[in-house]
Amino acid sequence: METYFVLRMVIAAGALILPATLLLWVALDSGVSMMGSLSAFYYSPARSLFVGILVAIGVALVAYRGYTRGENALLNGAGVLSIVVALVPTGDSSLPGLTVAGAVHAVAAVGFFVLAALSIFFYGQETLGSLSDPDQQRRYRAVYRVLAVLVVAFPGAAVLVAWVVGPSVALFAGEAAALYAFAAFWLVKTYELSQSHAELRIV
Repeated sequence: METYFVLRMVIAAGALILPATLLLWVALDSGVSMMGSLSAFYYSPARSLFVGILVAIGVALVAYRGYTRGENALLNGAGVLSIVVALVPTGDSSLPGLTVAGAVHAVAAVGFFVLAALSIFFYGQETLGSLSDPDQQRRYRAVYRVLAVLVVAFPGAAVLVAWVVGPSVALFAGEAAALYAFAAFWLVKTYELSQSHAELRIV
């Protein structure tokens, strides 16, 4: 269905474009400094870009209909949390202590990656039964599981590095890598659906 194809492309494109455009903005605009995380760009002139792309991803995730109620619940949850991450700012590094908004933002960010990974790991394979080749099914299943692990492993490792060595761009890199893994899933899923024609089974 063309509508779901467009939604998948919005999700994938948003996840790919956000880190890259923020880096490009830093490179081209001397008034924008490199931040230690994606969320820290909320306090920069790139705020509108950061908020707009995350809201677009969130709306697309909520609008997308998966293949089971469980997948829908996880995608809806991830979509709502993406919007929360966009609209509820992370803590301002120039101010001491953790604010309520900062805590909400952090929980939402962690929740987004966790729900995204769970949706891929448990439900990414739901349409593979429509493929006639068992070897092809196994390859897709393996790819989806690896991507699911990467979606949580990259930011998790980045947080650990930041905790050990202090503030750095490691968190930005980990978040960006996780978004790229998330985007890769949606691109691979789109290709898989073009082969399996399983989109007619969307609930």
